[in-house]
Amino acid sequence: MKREFGPGVFVTFALGLGVGAVTALLLAPKAGRDLRDEIAEGATDRVNQARRTARKIGKQAQTIVDETADQINDAVAAGEIAYNQAKNA
Repeated sequence: MKREFGPGVFVTFALGLGVGAVTALLLAPKAGRDLRDEIAEGATDRVNQARRTARKIGKQAQTIVDETADQINDAVAAGEIAYNQAKNA
């Protein structure tokens, strides 16, 4: 039987990894305060990482939008020039 490995497999693996990590932390022989601090620190790190990634993606998207707008403006200008030349010929 051939198995397909796609994005769903990765998401399932990542979810299982996260659940396993949290379970290991909760069952670890640590003081409650230390454990809560560690979980909070980990959550803060993930949130900060998500924010950085979102900013990076936003900058990349804005660059693509700006480049596309420039290309459209150039095409419109070229079309106007061609139209005016054809009209005056």
